[in-house]
Amino acid sequence: MQIFSRYSNSLNASIEAAYKDALNQKAKEVSTGHLLLGLLGNHDNIAHQALVSMNVNYKNVNKELERLNVQTKESSSFLETELPLVNTSNELALSSQARQALCLAHEVRIFFGKSEIEPEHVLLALVDLSDDLVLKILEELGANLTFLKRKILALTAQKDCLALSDTASQIKHIIINGLKELAKDKLENVKNISELSKTSGIAIGKLPNYSELVLMIATVYLPDILVIQVAYQRYLLDQLLELLKARIGVIDQEMVAGIVSTAAQNVRQEVRAAIEYLWSHEFRLINQIPSEAEYDLIGSVLEDLWWTHSEEIALNEVFDEALDDYRRKHVLNLQKRRLEISQRLAKLKTRLEDTLKQCFFKKSISA
Repeated sequence: MQIFSRYSNSLNASIEAAYKDALNQKAKEVSTGHLLLGLLGNHDNIAHQALVSMNVNYKNVNKELERLNVQTKESSSFLETELPLVNTSNELALSSQARQALCLAHEVRIFFGKSEIEPEHVLLALVDLSDDLVLKILEELGANLTFLKRKILALTAQKDCLALSDTASQIKHIIINGLKELAKDKLENVKNISELSKTSGIAIGKLPNYSELVLMIATVYLPDILVIQVAYQRYLLDQLLELLKARIGVIDQEMVAGIVSTAAQNVRQEVRAAIEYLWSHEFRLINQIPSEAEYDLIGSVLEDLWWTHSEEIALNEVFDEALDDYRRKHVLNLQKRRLEISQRLAKLKTRLEDTLKQCFFKKSISA
């Protein structure tokens, strides 16, 4: 089994566990369900903690995966009498969906500005991939995917805060380097396609040049990076405030509000600095720098995301307290409000995508 150099030790352990589980179940390949099981089989990771917080554990996932595999075998048994499916390889292969999830995890790593792919990045990829097998398992076990994503963000911020991670509060750096790395990866893919065309003698249409490629990458990925970074930075600030309270005691609410508001403005400035760099240095994707009105449009969406996440964090604290007190009616009302916030965040992401296209991509040089 090939292990990529970007994989953390924890992820390597999780993938090894997934292979063992697939072998134990006599599976024909390592599925996304086995990857999910591997994340739970290795306890020392954020993915495991987030799943367990949703009452998703190794035992019930394993049971559900075996049940679904039995159903699949029964439904396809008549085909096997005609054409036996035998795995003649000494080593199991990853399913196409599992390979796709691991590739997507590489992009999630970039969105977080991390140097290694961690188990939590794979879990986010499995959820975003909307793989039928994983979604069936999590749905059957009652896990809310939106809340699961938020839990991963909170746990990542908590880990980075305690470790004093140098990736924290570097939005400009993460955006610039993230888009550069994505551009490098995609450019290599374009070169491979071009070489394959020459070797095979099969003509293909015009491939995008570097500027066109970067423009497409920015269109697709910049909103995702910004959405994750705004959420991550807000959760990180919450963790920093908790550390500050633990050291100096109670902090005046007015002071807390001032800190949160200042941080929101800093996020706006960091994103603006990143955009100015991307469109005025080596990328040169548009023929004029955005106007103040356009920056304000983007900044207003980012601030709406920031304050919506602030509301979500405050609501989560009250929700946890209500759970501890077994106040069922109050919990149900809070759960409804949490769902409403999730819907608002989804609409804000769409609004951010539309705003970026309106402000920048209509003015592209390569278009």
